[in-house]
Amino acid sequence: MVASIASKFRRKNTPKGQIIHSVRDGFGLIEVVDTQVARSLYFGTRVEQSRLYFNAPMTLAFEYQEALMEAILEHPAAINRLLTLGLGGGSLPAQMHHIFPKCQQTVVELRPAVIDIAYRYFHLPETPHIDTREADAYMFVLQETERYDIIVIDLYDGDSMPLEFTDEIFLLALQKLTRPGGLLLFNLWKGTPEKTLRVIRFWEDMTDCEITMREIHSSNNLILSVKPR
Repeated sequence: MVASIASKFRRKNTPKGQIIHSVRDGFGLIEVVDTQVARSLYFGTRVEQSRLYFNAPMTLAFEYQEALMEAILEHPAAINRLLTLGLGGGSLPAQMHHIFPKCQQTVVELRPAVIDIAYRYFHLPETPHIDTREADAYMFVLQETERYDIIVIDLYDGDSMPLEFTDEIFLLALQKLTRPGGLLLFNLWKGTPEKTLRVIRFWEDMTDCEITMREIHSSNNLILSVKPR
């Protein structure tokens, strides 16, 4: 009976398609899954973290990614340095490099297996203009001294943003790393309202910031834009 229940659980949580790569690190399972039309990345659940279309590899697969890119493209100032916290399959950094090839990007990712997969299976460009750092995003932000024109915060474990990335120390440090006239972009998850509201309320209480929010109707994502004045 126990074996039967476990079997059903595995089937329920196994992504559809052919698993072409699977690895387990200290944080859990990572799977790369192919279908006839696309390759997807999963972190131990059926929530897709990234998707690469074989016939349109530069297409952003998710509406929230398109919203992030639109906010970047609408930014009125020059974009010379961009920081992304959280790599996934590297879709956004790859797209950014395609559009802004001279922009110096820094991408912070905690799990070395995810970095390896982004290059091997999702065609993240190997270029000096994309500097991937294996680091804890929290400690990186607290210790970093470089300032950025845009910072994208896309930090998720299996299904939500870890709680430490919603605390005041981390958020204040992000503000200090943003250049005057710069932009902070948060990919938040409406499925965990306590964490999402903590981030939103922090910036709402900051009198020297302009914030806008865009709800993603095709998923539970919410894009928060913060412009420190």
